[in-house]
Amino acid sequence: MSIAAYQQTMAECEDPRRIEYLVFLRITLDLETNRDAGWRSAALKDALWRNLELWNTLRADLLEDGNALPEALRAGLVSLSFSVARQTTQVLRGEADAGGLIDINRSVMRGLQGVARTEAPAPMEASYGA
Repeated sequence: MSIAAYQQTMAECEDPRRIEYLVFLRITLDLETNRDAGWRSAALKDALWRNLELWNTLRADLLEDGNALPEALRAGLVSLSFSVARQTTQVLRGEADAGGLIDINRSVMRGLQGVARTEAPAPMEASYGA
């Protein structure tokens, strides 16, 4: 996720959940748009790297002592971040498609909208496209 994209999103709204939702939405739409482009596609690789950067940033925030999310939700999201890293590697090697990453992001986006707000996401194994 580039700083410019994040700043553009922040300018559009001030609610932190809405900002996070919009960042996930933009990256997920890029993944969906380039999903069938093939693992050698520069556009897909760019979307994959931005998605991975988003999840790495999210993981770092979740591991901070001051993070106010419930422990179970934090743990579930951290686990998902590692699943995203594994799945991204598989997509970059041509061993899977981006469908699993898209599903994970869409699930988080539903959570950010308040759907299943109290449940921690279940860790997803990198089984898509395998």
